[in-house]
Amino acid sequence: MARIFDRINAEPWLNDEIVQKFPKGEAGDIRWGSPCIVNPGETAVFVRSGEPMGTFEPGTHVLTTANLPILASVIGKAFDDKTPFTADVYFVKTTDMTYKWGTTAPIIVEHLNRPPGASAIIGNGTYIAKVKEPWRFLTAMDAFRDSVRLPQLKQRLDPLLGVLMQDKLSELAIAKNLGPAQLQSFSQDLNDLLAGMLQTDFDGMGMVLVDFNIRMGLHPESLEVVTRMGYGTSYTQVKAMDVGMAAAESGGGGNLGELGIGMMGLTAMQQQQQQQAAQQPAAQQPPQAGAPTPDVMTPAQAADIVQVSESDIIAAIEAGDLKARKIGKVYRISRANLEEFLAG
Repeated sequence: MARIFDRINAEPWLNDEIVQKFPKGEAGDIRWGSPCIVNPGETAVFVRSGEPMGTFEPGTHVLTTANLPILASVIGKAFDDKTPFTADVYFVKTTDMTYKWGTTAPIIVEHLNRPPGASAIIGNGTYIAKVKEPWRFLTAMDAFRDSVRLPQLKQRLDPLLGVLMQDKLSELAIAKNLGPAQLQSFSQDLNDLLAGMLQTDFDGMGMVLVDFNIRMGLHPESLEVVTRMGYGTSYTQVKAMDVGMAAAESGGGGNLGELGIGMMGLTAMQQQQQQQAAQQPAAQQPPQAGAPTPDVMTPAQAADIVQVSESDIIAAIEAGDLKARKIGKVYRISRANLEEFLAG
């Protein structure tokens, strides 16, 4: 039989505790007119049958129809104003929490318009976040438990943050035309831009990023890692990357405006050729006899090589027969993946 409670409050918090349920380990009947005490740095969320009944900020809240009309109307409909009523109360800590984070495997950042097409990134650091929407946080983090502590939360956040970092860094690399040299000299400007892009995803988890200090850099075997994943690298591209890396190691690229000057000079001709080709209609770009297969190609280029229509190539990609990377709304295919597809 459930106990009847005349006072609702959180127990003393553990240092790394973020959520605690009242009452723990059982269902509780709460007497109508009882005080709910919410201390500074906490929010209390009343839940019944998986639905929120009310959220209470710091202060003492007496559960009466006079001062809690929203909660009272829900209870009245369900219980005909009888007392006690059954509910779970989740206390959520809303103060700043510091999280450590580091890559467990390299993050692959795509920059197909810069050689070698991608970079393998590693990094670590800390970030500070806090809960701003308790109900959204409880739902997103599956935190409806007697107690949720920092290690449990990190089990959900760490892999998610790795995926988000990969997506956002690739977006940045494409938007800012960043290659390996610029990613090697990862600046505070990039860190701030990355934090701003991540905030939208943290909003979806009911959290806010207070501070973000994750330092990133190239994996020592970045070229080997991305080559194994099918990103092609020609001799010219390798030499260009070597020069760019040397520039980064010598201290170049201190801020976002200075990033990649040397690298951009080395690849300017290549980019100009790519832009000119992109501006021409596909019908005006027939494959040249004896021309080498590009390391990374569009579906139209792949179709020319295979001698089929572009729609056939896209159909093979969407069917999962031909591996490709989708950047925004377009596909890019590596030479290795096309050769694997042709080999059957």
